[in-house]
Amino acid sequence: MLRMIARMPVAFGLAVLLHVALVVAIVFPDLWKPEKVEPSGQATSLPTPTIEAESVSSEAIEQQAERLKQEREAREQRRAEQEKAAEEAAAARRAEEARAEQMQKLREQREREAAEEQQRLEELAKAREEARKQAEAERKAAEEAAQRRAAEERARAEAQAEREAARQEAEAARQAAEEAARKAAEEKARREAEERARREAEEARRKAEEQARREAEEKARREAEERARLEAEAQAARERAEREAAERALQERLASEANANARQEAINKWSAAITAKVQNAWRRPPGAKIGWECLVSVVQDEEGRVQRVSVSRCDGDRLFERSVEQAIRDASPLPKPDMPEIFQKEIEFRFQPE
Repeated sequence: MLRMIARMPVAFGLAVLLHVALVVAIVFPDLWKPEKVEPSGQATSLPTPTIEAESVSSEAIEQQAERLKQEREAREQRRAEQEKAAEEAAAARRAEEARAEQMQKLREQREREAAEEQQRLEELAKAREEARKQAEAERKAAEEAAQRRAAEERARAEAQAEREAARQEAEAARQAAEEAARKAAEEKARREAEERARREAEEARRKAEEQARREAEEKARREAEERARLEAEAQAARERAEREAAERALQERLASEANANARQEAINKWSAAITAKVQNAWRRPPGAKIGWECLVSVVQDEEGRVQRVSVSRCDGDRLFERSVEQAIRDASPLPKPDMPEIFQKEIEFRFQPE
Protein backbone atom coordinates (compact mmCIF):
# COMPACT_ATOMS: atom_id res chain seq x y z
CA MET A 1 0.00 0.00 0.00
CA LEU A 2 2.76 2.43 0.93
CA ARG A 3 4.73 1.52 -2.20
CA MET A 4 1.60 2.22 -4.31
CA ILE A 5 1.15 5.62 -2.60
CA ALA A 6 4.82 6.45 -3.19
CA ARG A 7 4.57 5.58 -6.89
CA MET A 8 1.28 7.43 -7.63
CA PRO A 9 0.81 10.22 -5.05
CA VAL A 10 -1.30 12.47 -7.34
CA ALA A 11 -3.78 9.75 -8.29
CA PHE A 12 -4.11 8.70 -4.68
CA GLY A 13 -4.79 12.31 -3.60
CA LEU A 14 -7.48 12.76 -6.28
CA ALA A 15 -9.15 9.54 -5.22
CA VAL A 16 -9.23 10.65 -1.61
CA LEU A 17 -10.71 14.05 -2.55
CA LEU A 18 -13.41 12.38 -4.67
CA HIS A 19 -14.37 10.08 -1.83
CA VAL A 20 -14.52 12.98 0.63
CA ALA A 21 -16.71 14.96 -1.77
CA LEU A 22 -19.00 11.97 -2.22
CA VAL A 23 -19.40 11.50 1.53
CA VAL A 24 -20.13 15.20 2.04
CA ALA A 25 -22.70 15.16 -0.74
CA ILE A 26 -24.47 12.20 0.82
CA VAL A 27 -24.39 13.43 4.40
CA PHE A 28 -25.21 17.09 3.71
CA PRO A 29 -27.43 17.12 0.64
CA ASP A 30 -28.85 20.50 1.49
CA LEU A 31 -25.57 22.14 0.80
CA TRP A 32 -25.98 21.25 -2.84
CA LYS A 33 -29.54 22.71 -3.16
CA PRO A 34 -29.87 26.29 -4.64
CA GLU A 35 -32.18 28.79 -3.02
CA LYS A 36 -35.57 29.12 -4.71
CA VAL A 37 -37.68 32.25 -4.96
CA GLU A 38 -41.28 31.24 -5.16
CA PRO A 39 -44.13 33.61 -5.93
CA SER A 40 -46.29 34.47 -2.98
CA GLY A 41 -49.26 32.31 -2.54
CA GLN A 42 -47.71 29.73 -4.73
CA ALA A 43 -46.05 26.66 -3.40
CA THR A 44 -44.48 23.94 -5.39
CA SER A 45 -43.64 20.43 -4.44
CA LEU A 46 -41.65 19.57 -7.57
CA PRO A 47 -38.43 17.79 -6.66
CA THR A 48 -35.18 19.19 -7.88
CA PRO A 49 -32.89 16.98 -9.93
CA THR A 50 -29.86 18.07 -7.99
CA ILE A 51 -29.62 14.93 -5.82
CA GLU A 52 -29.86 12.69 -8.84
CA ALA A 53 -27.17 14.59 -10.65
CA GLU A 54 -24.92 14.34 -7.68
CA SER A 55 -25.64 10.61 -7.38
CA VAL A 56 -24.58 10.04 -10.95
CA SER A 57 -21.41 11.96 -10.36
CA SER A 58 -20.61 9.86 -7.27
CA GLU A 59 -21.10 6.63 -9.16
CA ALA A 60 -18.85 7.91 -11.92
CA ILE A 61 -16.24 8.82 -9.34
CA GLU A 62 -16.49 5.39 -7.72
CA GLN A 63 -16.24 3.72 -11.09
CA GLN A 64 -13.26 5.86 -11.94
CA ALA A 65 -11.69 5.01 -8.55
CA GLU A 66 -12.44 1.30 -9.06
CA ARG A 67 -10.98 1.43 -12.54
CA LEU A 68 -7.87 3.16 -11.20
CA LYS A 69 -7.65 0.54 -8.45
CA GLN A 70 -7.97 -2.28 -10.97
CA GLU A 71 -5.29 -0.70 -13.14
CA ARG A 72 -3.03 -0.38 -10.10
CA GLU A 73 -3.71 -3.98 -9.15
CA ALA A 74 -3.09 -5.06 -12.75
CA ARG A 75 0.17 -3.11 -12.76
CA GLU A 76 1.08 -4.62 -9.38
CA GLN A 77 0.29 -8.10 -10.70
CA ARG A 78 2.33 -7.49 -13.86
CA ARG A 79 5.19 -6.14 -11.76
CA ALA A 80 4.96 -9.16 -9.41
CA GLU A 81 4.92 -11.50 -12.41
CA GLN A 82 7.91 -9.67 -13.89
CA GLU A 83 9.77 -9.90 -10.57
CA LYS A 84 8.86 -13.59 -10.30
CA ALA A 85 10.04 -14.19 -13.88
CA ALA A 86 13.22 -12.26 -13.12
CA GLU A 87 13.77 -14.34 -9.96
CA GLU A 88 13.12 -17.57 -11.88
CA ALA A 89 15.52 -16.42 -14.62
CA ALA A 90 18.12 -15.56 -11.96
CA ALA A 91 17.60 -18.96 -10.30
CA ALA A 92 17.94 -20.69 -13.67
CA ARG A 93 21.06 -18.65 -14.38
CA ARG A 94 22.52 -19.55 -10.96
CA ALA A 95 21.66 -23.22 -11.57
CA GLU A 96 23.31 -23.05 -14.97
CA GLU A 97 26.38 -21.37 -13.44
CA ALA A 98 26.50 -24.04 -10.71
CA ARG A 99 26.22 -26.79 -13.32
CA ALA A 100 28.96 -25.14 -15.41
CA GLU A 101 31.14 -24.83 -12.30
CA GLN A 102 30.51 -28.50 -11.47
CA MET A 103 31.39 -29.50 -15.05
CA GLN A 104 34.55 -27.38 -14.84
CA LYS A 105 35.53 -29.07 -11.56
CA LEU A 106 34.82 -32.47 -13.11
CA ARG A 107 37.00 -31.61 -16.13
CA GLU A 108 39.79 -30.37 -13.83
CA GLN A 109 39.52 -33.55 -11.73
CA ARG A 110 39.72 -35.71 -14.85
CA GLU A 111 42.73 -33.70 -16.07
CA ARG A 112 44.43 -34.14 -12.67
CA GLU A 113 43.70 -37.87 -12.72
CA ALA A 114 45.06 -38.12 -16.27
CA ALA A 115 48.18 -36.20 -15.23
CA GLU A 116 48.65 -38.44 -12.17
CA GLU A 117 48.22 -41.56 -14.34
CA GLN A 118 50.75 -40.19 -16.82
CA GLN A 119 53.19 -39.47 -13.99
CA ARG A 120 52.68 -42.97 -12.57
CA LEU A 121 53.35 -44.51 -15.99
CA GLU A 122 56.49 -42.39 -16.36
CA GLU A 123 57.69 -43.44 -12.89
CA LEU A 124 56.99 -47.10 -13.75
CA ALA A 125 58.99 -46.77 -16.98
CA LYS A 126 61.79 -45.09 -15.07
CA ALA A 127 61.80 -47.90 -12.48
CA ARG A 128 61.94 -50.50 -15.25
CA GLU A 129 64.83 -48.65 -16.88
CA GLU A 130 66.67 -48.46 -13.55
CA ALA A 131 66.09 -52.20 -13.00
CA ARG A 132 67.46 -52.91 -16.47
CA LYS A 133 70.50 -50.72 -15.77
CA GLN A 134 71.03 -52.46 -12.43
CA ALA A 135 70.83 -55.88 -14.09
CA GLU A 136 73.31 -54.72 -16.74
CA ALA A 137 75.63 -53.41 -14.02
CA GLU A 138 75.40 -56.72 -12.14
CA ARG A 139 76.15 -58.64 -15.33
CA LYS A 140 79.21 -56.45 -15.98
CA ALA A 141 80.31 -56.87 -12.37
CA ALA A 142 80.03 -60.66 -12.73
CA GLU A 143 82.09 -60.55 -15.92
CA GLU A 144 84.70 -58.37 -14.24
CA ALA A 145 84.81 -60.74 -11.26
CA ALA A 146 85.32 -63.68 -13.63
CA GLN A 147 88.11 -61.79 -15.38
CA ARG A 148 89.71 -60.98 -12.01
CA ARG A 149 89.55 -64.64 -11.00
CA ALA A 150 91.16 -65.67 -14.28
CA ALA A 151 93.88 -63.04 -13.78
CA GLU A 152 94.49 -64.30 -10.23
CA GLU A 153 94.78 -67.87 -11.52
CA ARG A 154 97.30 -66.74 -14.14
CA ALA A 155 99.25 -64.75 -11.53
CA ARG A 156 99.28 -67.77 -9.19
CA ALA A 157 100.55 -70.02 -11.97
CA GLU A 158 103.24 -67.50 -12.89
CA ALA A 159 104.29 -67.16 -9.25
CA GLN A 160 104.50 -70.95 -8.95
CA ALA A 161 106.65 -71.10 -12.07
CA GLU A 162 108.92 -68.36 -10.71
CA ARG A 163 109.26 -70.17 -7.38
CA GLU A 164 110.19 -73.41 -9.18
CA ALA A 165 112.75 -71.59 -11.29
CA ALA A 166 114.23 -69.98 -8.16
CA ARG A 167 114.40 -73.39 -6.45
CA GLN A 168 116.17 -74.90 -9.42
CA GLU A 169 118.65 -72.01 -9.50
CA ALA A 170 119.32 -72.43 -5.77
CA GLU A 171 119.86 -76.17 -6.24
CA ALA A 172 122.26 -75.54 -9.13
CA ALA A 173 124.14 -72.99 -7.03
CA ARG A 174 124.40 -75.45 -4.15
CA GLN A 175 125.70 -78.21 -6.43
CA ALA A 176 128.18 -75.79 -7.99
CA ALA A 177 129.42 -74.81 -4.53
CA GLU A 178 129.82 -78.42 -3.52
CA GLU A 179 131.70 -79.20 -6.73
CA ALA A 180 133.94 -76.22 -6.23
CA ALA A 181 134.60 -77.32 -2.66
CA ARG A 182 135.36 -80.83 -3.81
CA LYS A 183 137.78 -79.61 -6.43
CA ALA A 184 139.39 -77.29 -3.96
CA ALA A 185 139.81 -80.16 -1.52
CA GLU A 186 141.38 -82.34 -4.19
CA GLU A 187 143.70 -79.55 -5.21
CA LYS A 188 144.61 -78.97 -1.62
CA ALA A 189 145.32 -82.65 -1.05
CA ARG A 190 147.56 -82.72 -4.10
CA ARG A 191 149.42 -79.66 -2.94
CA GLU A 192 149.75 -81.10 0.54
CA ALA A 193 151.19 -84.33 -0.85
CA GLU A 194 153.72 -82.40 -2.88
CA GLU A 195 154.46 -80.21 0.06
CA ARG A 196 155.00 -83.24 2.33
CA ALA A 197 157.40 -84.75 -0.22
CA ARG A 198 159.19 -81.45 -0.63
CA ARG A 199 159.24 -80.45 3.02
CA GLU A 200 159.31 -83.45 5.34
CA ALA A 201 161.00 -81.41 7.99
CA GLU A 202 158.12 -79.08 8.40
CA GLU A 203 155.51 -81.86 8.23
CA ALA A 204 154.25 -81.57 11.77
CA ARG A 205 153.89 -77.82 11.66
CA ARG A 206 152.23 -77.82 8.28
CA LYS A 207 149.92 -80.63 9.34
CA ALA A 208 148.77 -78.63 12.31
CA GLU A 209 148.28 -75.49 10.21
CA GLU A 210 146.63 -77.48 7.47
CA GLN A 211 144.25 -79.13 9.91
CA ALA A 212 143.28 -75.77 11.34
CA ARG A 213 142.77 -74.35 7.90
CA ARG A 214 140.68 -77.34 6.82
CA GLU A 215 138.53 -77.03 9.86
CA ALA A 216 137.99 -73.34 9.17
CA GLU A 217 137.13 -74.02 5.56
CA GLU A 218 134.80 -76.86 6.53
CA LYS A 219 133.09 -74.60 9.02
CA ALA A 220 132.77 -71.86 6.43
CA ARG A 221 131.38 -74.38 3.95
CA ARG A 222 128.85 -75.70 6.44
CA GLU A 223 127.82 -72.19 7.38
CA ALA A 224 127.39 -71.31 3.72
CA GLU A 225 125.33 -74.42 3.15
CA GLU A 226 123.25 -73.71 6.25
CA ARG A 227 122.60 -70.14 5.10
CA ALA A 228 121.57 -71.39 1.67
CA ARG A 229 119.28 -74.00 3.26
CA LEU A 230 117.68 -71.45 5.59
CA GLU A 231 117.15 -69.00 2.74
CA ALA A 232 115.58 -71.73 0.61
CA GLU A 233 113.29 -72.77 3.46
CA ALA A 234 112.31 -69.13 4.13
CA GLN A 235 111.56 -68.65 0.46
CA ALA A 236 109.52 -71.87 0.42
CA ALA A 237 107.65 -70.74 3.57
CA ARG A 238 106.85 -67.36 2.03
CA GLU A 239 105.61 -69.02 -1.13
CA ARG A 240 103.54 -71.50 0.85
CA ALA A 241 102.00 -68.66 2.91
CA GLU A 242 101.16 -66.70 -0.23
CA ARG A 243 99.64 -69.79 -1.80
CA GLU A 244 97.58 -70.55 1.29
CA ALA A 245 96.40 -66.92 1.54
CA ALA A 246 95.30 -66.98 -2.11
CA GLU A 247 93.51 -70.30 -1.56
CA ARG A 248 91.75 -68.95 1.55
CA ALA A 249 90.62 -65.83 -0.34
CA LEU A 250 89.28 -68.02 -3.14
CA GLN A 251 87.46 -70.27 -0.66
CA GLU A 252 85.96 -67.22 1.07
CA ARG A 253 84.70 -65.86 -2.25
CA LEU A 254 83.22 -69.22 -3.15
CA ALA A 255 81.56 -69.49 0.28
CA SER A 256 80.14 -65.97 -0.06
CA GLU A 257 78.75 -66.77 -3.49
CA ALA A 258 77.27 -70.04 -2.20
CA ASN A 259 75.66 -68.20 0.72
CA ALA A 260 74.17 -65.60 -1.65
CA ASN A 261 72.81 -68.37 -3.88
CA ALA A 262 71.30 -70.18 -0.90
CA ARG A 263 69.72 -66.94 0.33
CA GLN A 264 68.20 -66.27 -3.10
CA GLU A 265 66.90 -69.83 -3.29
CA ALA A 266 65.29 -69.44 0.15
CA ILE A 267 63.67 -66.15 -0.94
CA ASN A 268 62.32 -67.77 -4.11
CA LYS A 269 61.01 -70.74 -2.14
CA TRP A 270 59.32 -68.44 0.40
CA SER A 271 57.72 -66.32 -2.35
CA ALA A 272 56.48 -69.48 -4.09
CA ALA A 273 54.95 -70.76 -0.83
CA ILE A 274 53.12 -67.45 -0.24
CA THR A 275 51.88 -67.36 -3.84
CA ALA A 276 50.67 -70.98 -3.62
CA LYS A 277 48.72 -70.34 -0.41
CA VAL A 278 47.15 -67.17 -1.80
CA GLN A 279 46.34 -69.07 -5.02
CA ASN A 280 44.50 -71.74 -3.02
CA ALA A 281 42.52 -69.06 -1.13
CA TRP A 282 41.63 -67.09 -4.27
CA ARG A 283 38.09 -67.27 -5.63
CA ARG A 284 37.53 -66.28 -9.25
CA PRO A 285 35.23 -63.23 -9.51
CA PRO A 286 32.79 -62.83 -12.41
CA GLY A 287 34.42 -61.45 -15.55
CA ALA A 288 38.01 -62.30 -14.52
CA LYS A 289 40.27 -62.86 -17.53
CA ILE A 290 43.25 -65.16 -17.93
CA GLY A 291 46.57 -63.36 -17.71
CA TRP A 292 45.49 -60.61 -15.31
CA GLU A 293 48.21 -59.77 -12.83
CA CYS A 294 48.45 -57.62 -9.67
CA LEU A 295 51.49 -56.12 -7.91
CA VAL A 296 50.63 -56.38 -4.21
CA SER A 297 52.26 -54.91 -1.07
CA VAL A 298 51.60 -56.80 2.18
CA VAL A 299 52.45 -55.85 5.79
CA GLN A 300 52.60 -58.80 8.22
CA ASP A 301 53.67 -59.37 11.81
CA GLU A 302 56.34 -61.79 13.06
CA GLU A 303 53.89 -64.71 12.93
CA GLY A 304 52.89 -64.05 9.31
CA ARG A 305 49.48 -62.57 10.16
CA VAL A 306 48.42 -60.10 7.48
CA GLN A 307 47.93 -56.59 8.84
CA ARG A 308 47.55 -54.50 5.69
CA VAL A 309 47.14 -55.22 1.97
CA SER A 310 47.44 -52.69 -0.85
CA VAL A 311 47.45 -53.23 -4.63
CA SER A 312 50.12 -51.08 -6.27
CA ARG A 313 49.24 -51.99 -9.86
CA CYS A 314 46.68 -54.35 -11.39
CA ASP A 315 45.71 -55.31 -14.94
CA GLY A 316 42.17 -56.33 -13.94
CA ASP A 317 39.11 -54.44 -12.80
CA ARG A 318 38.21 -53.37 -9.25
CA LEU A 319 36.32 -56.64 -8.60
CA PHE A 320 39.45 -58.62 -9.50
CA GLU A 321 41.58 -56.41 -7.19
CA ARG A 322 39.20 -57.00 -4.28
CA SER A 323 39.29 -60.78 -4.91
CA VAL A 324 43.12 -60.70 -4.73
CA GLU A 325 43.07 -58.64 -1.52
CA GLN A 326 40.52 -61.02 0.04
CA ALA A 327 42.56 -64.07 -1.00
CA ILE A 328 45.64 -62.65 0.75
CA ARG A 329 43.65 -61.95 3.91
CA ASP A 330 42.13 -65.46 3.79
CA ALA A 331 45.64 -66.96 3.41
CA SER A 332 46.74 -65.33 6.71
CA PRO A 333 48.95 -66.35 8.46
CA LEU A 334 51.38 -66.48 5.54
CA PRO A 335 54.13 -69.17 5.37
CA LYS A 336 57.45 -68.42 7.08
CA PRO A 337 60.81 -68.67 5.26
CA ASP A 338 63.25 -71.53 5.88
CA MET A 339 65.95 -68.94 6.70
CA PRO A 340 64.62 -66.67 9.51
CA GLU A 341 67.13 -63.95 8.65
CA ILE A 342 65.41 -63.23 5.29
CA PHE A 343 62.00 -62.59 6.90
CA GLN A 344 60.56 -59.13 6.15
CA LYS A 345 57.43 -57.58 7.62
CA GLU A 346 56.70 -55.68 4.42
CA ILE A 347 56.87 -57.72 1.21
CA GLU A 348 55.87 -57.15 -2.40
CA PHE A 349 55.05 -59.86 -4.91
CA ARG A 350 53.27 -60.39 -8.20
CA PHE A 351 50.06 -62.41 -8.14
CA GLN A 352 48.88 -63.97 -11.38
CA PRO A 353 46.23 -66.62 -10.67
CA GLU A 354 46.37 -68.14 -14.14
